[in-house]
Amino acid sequence: MNIKTYLGLGFSSLLIITASGCSTFQPMTFNQLGNFSTYQLNEQTFRVSAKTSPNMSYGTTQEITLVKAAQITLQHGFTSFKILNDPSSTNQPPRQAIVYTAPPPVFHPYGFYGPRSALFWNGPLDDFTQVVNIEPNEVAYSIICYKNTQNMPNDAFNATLILKSLGAKYGVAENGDILKPDVKKTS
Repeated sequence: MNIKTYLGLGFSSLLIITASGCSTFQPMTFNQLGNFSTYQLNEQTFRVSAKTSPNMSYGTTQEITLVKAAQITLQHGFTSFKILNDPSSTNQPPRQAIVYTAPPPVFHPYGFYGPRSALFWNGPLDDFTQVVNIEPNEVAYSIICYKNTQNMPNDAFNATLILKSLGAKYGVAENGDILKPDVKKTS
């Protein structure tokens, strides 16, 4: 191979590496954050549930479900809602497991696992543990909705206030519409 071939290969590999670093990052919309299901139980009672990936924290899943409950409340013409404390509400964090990873290999002058001094057995680098979620986060609420402020109890949530405070964090407008995320160019 001559020098032109090496230069061509080097230039093309440099171009590929540079092009892969300039990709666009597309954030998820609210509907892509999890699998949502909503069932209307009666005129003013709904069952709202969300199932998110194990990568999200349980608290984030609770916030997303609360935003979804506020969105459902406004979409059906109500102004506030209360989460009912019934046995069907699932509020348990996901199961977790402790995973032990293999220690890194240690190479000595006497071979891979040759004679070692006591200093090299059971060292601090031999025990790597990691806690992982082994199932997705699931949160389900039964909510009762109210149209006016005279009938609602003291512990009811104002749906508009929830969407003002938490909705912007997850891409939901104050009226319950899904906002389109901004595409940011990374370099």
